[in-house]
Amino acid sequence: MTYKIVITPVAQKHIEEAIIYYKDKVSNKVATMFIEDYKKTFADIQKVLYFKFFFENFRGKPMKKFPFIVFYTLDESRKIIMIKAVFNTNQDTNKYPVNK
Repeated sequence: MTYKIVITPVAQKHIEEAIIYYKDKVSNKVATMFIEDYKKTFADIQKVLYFKFFFENFRGKPMKKFPFIVFYTLDESRKIIMIKAVFNTNQDTNKYPVNK
């Protein structure tokens, strides 16, 4: 059975902020490339599930082309991947997600 991906409001906000940033500061093409990269990252997480632990029970999968890590938790009993944050690695690591 495939795990369902649920994106928290915080993670959704991170994604939207990154897209807006790339559209405004770089180009629509780069924003589109960001979207494709994060979709590929989500697909990778669904296939592998058990990427390395970065912080407490948060697993993380770095995006390939952009400086972001997708942080997530697994609910194995309900078969859910909960995307908690899409963290820009150029930011302060003290901003890593907290378990709530």
